[in-house]
Amino acid sequence: MWYCLTYNSGSSFLKNRQGNDNLEQQAQALFKSWFVDFEPFKDGEFVDSELGMIPKGWEIKTLEYFVEKIKSGDWGKDEPTGNYTIRTFCMRGADFLDIKEGNKGKMPIRYILEKNFKDKSLCDGNVVVEISGGSPTQSTGRIVLVGKTFIADCDNALICTNFCKSLEIKEGYSLFFYLLWQYLYDLRVMFIYENGSNGLKNLNVNSLIERESFVIPTKEVVSKFNSVVSNLLSTKQANGIEVSRLASLRDTLLPKLMLGELKISEIETGM
Repeated sequence: MWYCLTYNSGSSFLKNRQGNDNLEQQAQALFKSWFVDFEPFKDGEFVDSELGMIPKGWEIKTLEYFVEKIKSGDWGKDEPTGNYTIRTFCMRGADFLDIKEGNKGKMPIRYILEKNFKDKSLCDGNVVVEISGGSPTQSTGRIVLVGKTFIADCDNALICTNFCKSLEIKEGYSLFFYLLWQYLYDLRVMFIYENGSNGLKNLNVNSLIERESFVIPTKEVVSKFNSVVSNLLSTKQANGIEVSRLASLRDTLLPKLMLGELKISEIETGM
């Protein structure tokens, strides 16, 4: 009986995660279609630029155009100590996959200084970049987009570790910037901006955003794109919440079932 519960929750978990992977791929495909191949704009007027022919009214700018502020991370203390009293969830690169699925995963709880919390806490639309780590085949620079629903689920107290940096993005461009960064990451651009020694690689974020250029569409186009893609990512987050709920249910009920403290009939009645 307990095996069935494990199998069913595991099956739903796998199904939702596969569905989320597909939604992410759809979002990336739409980004490439609109802003790399310009497919929805083929019938419009194009002009020459340093990056080739682009739709009229669009511009070429560096990524720095989007970034209003770069915030460093923090690690704090594992228990309240002295002035380290502000309780926060602390996002690490290892947590990115879970966060992209809409759940907290195993994010640690840390205690930091109040002044650091004011300066470093994450806000709706921030993107968090992993700046240290990577491998010979995987660069640093993995990224996650933070939304207000997820922040609220973290008791409105969320920071990133000091192995990451968070970027405050110009209003209305967070989703575009997230997908643009992911597009460049998949092209392995981040390898160019890595430095370090003794096997530990670090990403030079400042150099990257100052030097990498891209085609910037009008605000109206970005707004239309956001309307289309935000539906995909909202569905993805809803799937993630369901995955988290199933995992929590499994972890709560299985020990009781195995110890004989609960019967399957009681679970079915409760459901």
